[in-house]
Amino acid sequence: MNAPKALRVSKPVKLIFAGGFLGSGKTTALAALAKMLIRRGQRVGIITNDQSANLVDTVIVRQMLSDLGVPVEEVVEGCFCCKFDELINQMEKILEHQPDILMGEPVGSCTDFVAAVANPIKIHYQDAFRFAPLSTLVDPDRVRELLLGERATHLPEDVSYLFRKQLEEADVVVLNKVDLLHSDESNRLRSAVADRFPGKEVLTVSAKTGINMDAWMDLLLSGRPGAGTVLSQIDYDRYAHAEAVLGWLNSSIRVTAGGPLDAAQFLLTLLADLRDVFRSKNAEIGHLKCAVTGAGRTVWANLTHIDAEPVVSDLQFGTLPKGTLMLNARVHMLPKLLEAVVRDSVAAVCRRFQANCEIDDLQCFSPAYPSPPYLVRETVRGN
Repeated sequence: MNAPKALRVSKPVKLIFAGGFLGSGKTTALAALAKMLIRRGQRVGIITNDQSANLVDTVIVRQMLSDLGVPVEEVVEGCFCCKFDELINQMEKILEHQPDILMGEPVGSCTDFVAAVANPIKIHYQDAFRFAPLSTLVDPDRVRELLLGERATHLPEDVSYLFRKQLEEADVVVLNKVDLLHSDESNRLRSAVADRFPGKEVLTVSAKTGINMDAWMDLLLSGRPGAGTVLSQIDYDRYAHAEAVLGWLNSSIRVTAGGPLDAAQFLLTLLADLRDVFRSKNAEIGHLKCAVTGAGRTVWANLTHIDAEPVVSDLQFGTLPKGTLMLNARVHMLPKLLEAVVRDSVAAVCRRFQANCEIDDLQCFSPAYPSPPYLVRETVRGN
């Protein structure tokens, strides 16, 4: 195995990686952190990650930070762990902008990040980077469902196993979306996570409203050594199965309306239609994200649970005569069935809005068995 490529940096760059299961709010959180860092006078770059091209997260981050000059790159067709060399290539592109801080969002099914990414970076680039504490974001509903077993789920046990491993390797567990919780419930869930993962710092935040985001930022910039905990044991067969039980779909679709198209309502209708079909089939949603881009503007919407309501970024977005729809779906369903459902729903919603749709690209699959090229299981000390 060859060593990774060399990198040249004029000064050490701090690395902030924030992982977490599908739908935990990583994209919104990283964009919010980036804005806070810029207000503090820091230069920032971001790298997103997914198992396929046409990633909605990249579109959202670029839109949210469009006026701030933040370089955004992506690693696709595999997680950071399995596409380590591509990650370094994208980091090199960000480094050309001379950032103070480089942020990364691993794909939502990623675990064993410390052994597969952080440790190789520490070994091969010890003078180039300084790690902030590794964060794992969690959604309250997933804590109740996958960790505490308080909610029924159609997802298999191996998905809960992957979820627990993501928390196990974190330096700090970030319970997100607490704006949706009563304070007593927020405190209960925080204590439950802390009890099951002793030694981990557990924060409660809302990336959407800003609750406790300063405290999280202060921790990330504290200078405390980070990059997480090496998993002493991980069953890659269970890890692979947890990823493979979900169908993954990424698509890019041209939408042309006969008249003004209310893009926000179009997205809400599409996600609600998809949710109802998945619910009828007991096909649990890992995450649904979609965006419409047209006339230099973007509106996006997401849905994180089969019993939830879709949320849109801007109900007052307005109308477009045409646009590009990007849709990402992670659903407990065979890929061929997921593709059929998405094709049917997109066509039906387009008819409802008197619009034509033409699919430019659609990929639907289950992820390949994870095979990190640089796996360092022992603890590696670093900055």
